[in-house]
Amino acid sequence: MPANPLARGIARGRTGLTRHCAAWLACLLCGVAGAAVLDDYDAFIDAPMQRTVAAITLDYVWGRSDALLSYPERKYGVVFEVPLLWAERLLGLQDSRAIFLLRHLLTHLLFLAG
Repeated sequence: MPANPLARGIARGRTGLTRHCAAWLACLLCGVAGAAVLDDYDAFIDAPMQRTVAAITLDYVWGRSDALLSYPERKYGVVFEVPLLWAERLLGLQDSRAIFLLRHLLTHLLFLAG
């Protein structure tokens, strides 16, 4: 058995629990910090464009419109934008500030999940 306490812990397999606890604690602290500063966020410059592309894409997917085919700003990916738009519509948000705060919150939660 090694004399070093850390080496003994590794030999017994005890550090895995410690690492998991530290990772969960770091995630929790980052989540709390993100929630604490959420109200300080503002819309970034291309957020309305990203939201518009998601809305046009959703209309195209559901067969409501073919505007996507001629829309010049299709450079934004919709894999992330469409779920944000779904969440906004599911919650019935109309206020632009609430919409962009929800977008920031969901982006932060995805960051933490990653």
